[in-house]
Amino acid sequence: MFTTEQWQAGKKIIEALIQHGYEAVFVGGAVRDFVRHKVANDIDIATSALPSEVKTIFNRTVDLGLAHGTVLVIENHVPIEVTTFRTEGEYTDHRRPSDVKFVHSLEEDLKRRDFTMNALAMTADFQVVDLFDGQRDLHNGIIRTVGEPIERFKEDALRMLRAIRFTGQLGFSIDNATLEAIKLCANDLAYVSVERVSAELEKMWLSSNLDKGMTYLGQSHLAMHLPGDFPFEDARWNQLGNPQNVLVCWAFLCLLQEKPNSSELASVFKLSNELKLQITHLVQATQIRDERLFTIDDLYRFEENILVQAERLSRVLCNDIEQMPIEVIVQQKQALPIQSIRELVISGQDVMEWFNKPGGPWLKETLCRMEHAVLHQKVVNNATKLKEWIMNESNSEI
Repeated sequence: MFTTEQWQAGKKIIEALIQHGYEAVFVGGAVRDFVRHKVANDIDIATSALPSEVKTIFNRTVDLGLAHGTVLVIENHVPIEVTTFRTEGEYTDHRRPSDVKFVHSLEEDLKRRDFTMNALAMTADFQVVDLFDGQRDLHNGIIRTVGEPIERFKEDALRMLRAIRFTGQLGFSIDNATLEAIKLCANDLAYVSVERVSAELEKMWLSSNLDKGMTYLGQSHLAMHLPGDFPFEDARWNQLGNPQNVLVCWAFLCLLQEKPNSSELASVFKLSNELKLQITHLVQATQIRDERLFTIDDLYRFEENILVQAERLSRVLCNDIEQMPIEVIVQQKQALPIQSIRELVISGQDVMEWFNKPGGPWLKETLCRMEHAVLHQKVVNNATKLKEWIMNESNSEI
């Protein structure tokens, strides 16, 4: 586990800091993953050295957030965040401290963290420093705040949603006192930006314990304080399983509405235009499957992934639906003569030359007719055949 480039780069950075007389340890999610015998994706280091002192020790650094004490150190081409031990001032907006004070105590630094499992540290020789029983809570699968839970959530309201997200990601349960504090502070979720709310939801939707996360979202009362008026507490979330797919979960949330409105959903949660389009397509395809089997035109219109996910969603939302086997949908989609109009072997220029006419609305209409004819196998996708077919069709209309 510790032979990865990240761990080795981190170890060298810590050793260099110690050699210069500073304290330095691994912190954060990497230590949590180490205790759980999981591979860590992000290696972070905390140190008693000030940012200016860190920058004098290492040749390659990048200023990430000097006001918050963070310097990016590049060791053997591996970037590692190094942050000075710090405490935080008063949280005036329930999200960010009014100021940050650098300290020389690791304990003071760990005290400010959200949950016991995230308040672990580890030395360069991989000895865990556990001041708040984080290892015990990890072993028992418990999410518990460091110190008084109401204080932690009043400091930063996002921590409540993070607790819910961790139940989905880790399959853990929330400590009773911590859960009760979330209920009491749930209306403070209004202080969290919509973008951060969406990001936390999406992280949970990618987890392997979606049902647990969505259940806690309701039990904690946070669901009632999420943006808009969407059915986060609908019982059918329990039937969705674990798609581990952001698009599927956004579309499912939309489809649970009495009148699905993907534009409203995307607007409220400030989703990208690309994701909005994908949600719209998946909602439309699922609504089609609620009514009938996919036709050739449906298979042509939607991407393969949309068709497959629509079939799966329709099975959750409509128990009595006539199912289309996934493999059949994929086979039929891939067997279409063309997948888009771009696959036609002729161009608009070819058609204008055939008819000796300049471009105009007629050209788009003619290309669409040819596209439809090829799709429905009225003519093969061959330049000679297409020309013959469209000329005959046009003559027959005169």
